[in-house]
Amino acid sequence: MILQTDTPHRYKKHSLNIPNTLNTNQTIKIFHQNIRSLRNKTNELSCHIQDDPPHIICISEHHLKEFELQLTHLANYSLGASYCRKNFLKGGVSIFVHRNLIYNNINIDEHNIDKDIEACAIQLDSTLNKLCILAIYRSPRGDFTNYLQRLDLILQKLYSNKYNMVICGDVNVNYLIDTNRRSQLDAILHSYNLTGIVEFPTRFGLTSQTAIDNVFIDRFTMGNYKLYPLINELSDHDAQMLILNNGPKKKRKRKRKRNVILTLKGKSISIPLKIFS
Repeated sequence: MILQTDTPHRYKKHSLNIPNTLNTNQTIKIFHQNIRSLRNKTNELSCHIQDDPPHIICISEHHLKEFELQLTHLANYSLGASYCRKNFLKGGVSIFVHRNLIYNNINIDEHNIDKDIEACAIQLDSTLNKLCILAIYRSPRGDFTNYLQRLDLILQKLYSNKYNMVICGDVNVNYLIDTNRRSQLDAILHSYNLTGIVEFPTRFGLTSQTAIDNVFIDRFTMGNYKLYPLINELSDHDAQMLILNNGPKKKRKRKRKRNVILTLKGKSISIPLKIFS
């Protein structure tokens, strides 16, 4: 059983009779959790989601080697995309897709570097839009500047293919407070019309609570959505469940908002620049 945290929203179950192609009348449910090692937890995870299974399961910090992940069985799901660390232990990300869904793996391996940025992506076969799900993990010991640069390259690739993006992951940037790193990350994300929508703590320590796990979407084009925290005690991170209403979307011309940095008299000035596609 998945428990919900103290929140004004109530988590409602939705039936999941999944056809091969998502249609305009169906909701899409995406689950994310930093699980702090998937090893020996697949049965527990399956039990927690069996009464209300999501379409997509995004896992950060699976801690598995590639051959271990390939042998991992999650009932009713296929391993759609993944990244396993090459030179260090732990870390890693993966996306499991319900077996009834058709999807394509998006290769972004060239941008991955252990600890700095670990990511994988899929595109769902949908009659409504080109929905891309990106799972991402950034270690607190990684190079933050490198993370921003490589994230920008990944988003450039996805944006140029006109994907509607959903990013789920542990970015190790606390969105409960304003910080310089949050501002830098938001500057990149906002240039692709993406906004963090997690407004509740996702990790609890003995003396602290933070929102370092997040979900980033384009609020305008995604239409109606709901996001809930879920407690399953599989790690010290709570899970998040995103429910997208796969109905009529607001239409607008796709655009990117880029910033040009000019230096005048020793001071850096950021000037917005809009690039229309």
